[in-house]
Amino acid sequence: MFLNNMNWIVIAVAILALGLVMYWLFVVTEGVYLGRRMVIWLYDVTAKKYDGIKQFDAGHEQQTIVEPLLNGLAGEDPYWVLDVATGTGRVPALLLKSPNFTGRIVGLDAAGQMLALASAKLNALSNGQNKRTVLVQQVAEALPFPEDTFSAVTCLEALEFFPSEVNALREMVRVLRPGGFLMTTRRRGYEARLFIGRYRSTEEFEDLLGDLGLIEVTRNHWQVNYDLVTARKVKRDP
Repeated sequence: MFLNNMNWIVIAVAILALGLVMYWLFVVTEGVYLGRRMVIWLYDVTAKKYDGIKQFDAGHEQQTIVEPLLNGLAGEDPYWVLDVATGTGRVPALLLKSPNFTGRIVGLDAAGQMLALASAKLNALSNGQNKRTVLVQQVAEALPFPEDTFSAVTCLEALEFFPSEVNALREMVRVLRPGGFLMTTRRRGYEARLFIGRYRSTEEFEDLLGDLGLIEVTRNHWQVNYDLVTARKVKRDP
């Protein structure tokens, strides 16, 4: 009897451990340790539920995303914005709904189903606003644009799910114009430390941005799990 009970305890512990590992692999880190294809597949299969899961607050995002971005673009005209990991078109839709946004947007994502929803969302906007947006399916580490193309680049809640956040950031800086504005996020909180071998402290992340040629780095607590980080690309000497 004792041995039987011990066997059941061992089985229960093993099942619990397996469940925790699966939760870490697929929920917390969203498949990043299983490779790019797994991450893309997870986003494709959950695409229709994504906005419902996130429950974006339009008013809060107007204040924390749109207004700082427009301030960062002040004096630029005409201008293009690149939104990396655009998902269901969150940032393009926010910008196009703002009467103060006069530029054009490229939304880039590796997940086709997410882009399909982004296309539908943007096509539903009134007054042909969607004509100011181009959607591109591509990975962040190989951006299909010439250097110095965009006045601003955004990448929200995505860096930690790329195979290499360094290579992705390097590409974003490459396509950013000198003096251009970058808006991105840094994972924070206890879950951030569960990204084993990938976690960066605030200081390490800001040092990385500096090494990539970015200055005027600012950081604000944005969401429970994220800091919102902005910076500018160094201008070249005349």
